[in-house]
Amino acid sequence: MSLSSLIPRSNRVWMVALLLVVGLWMACVPQAAGQGTKGRDKVEKLSPAERRWLEKEFKALRDLPPEEQQRVRKNLRRWMQLPEEKRAQLRERWKKWQQLPPEQRQRLTQLRDTLRRLPPEERQRLREALRRASPEERQRLLEGLRHRHGAGAERPTSGETR
Repeated sequence: MSLSSLIPRSNRVWMVALLLVVGLWMACVPQAAGQGTKGRDKVEKLSPAERRWLEKEFKALRDLPPEEQQRVRKNLRRWMQLPEEKRAQLRERWKKWQQLPPEQRQRLTQLRDTLRRLPPEERQRLREALRRASPEERQRLLEGLRHRHGAGAERPTSGETR
């Protein structure tokens, strides 16, 4: 007498289903466990100084308000999606920025803020003019913009002439 003849038909269906579920579960568990430790393995390979830095940054991120945490995570995701070549360019630009004297960084930051406050049409006009201009003309245009709008100066109303 075979084992299958001893088990009622409805129980055999449940047993087969149970075996399938257990088999699938066993196949997925090692993968999920491996994914959970991948990040931990990377952290364990860090030097003690790198670990302390990472812990400090993680704590600083946790201490941020939820909106700011979300903004930082979004930027990190965008960073990780960039091609390595683009990330290398941005790192190089950041190094150059850090090497500028503080006064020049402040002036450039104010200029960027001024440009962001311009109406889109004026920004586009200025972009085109800068593209066609020689280096001396570029400098003159940017100085004129800086003097016209000043640091923190409000944008003139649409009725005002410039």
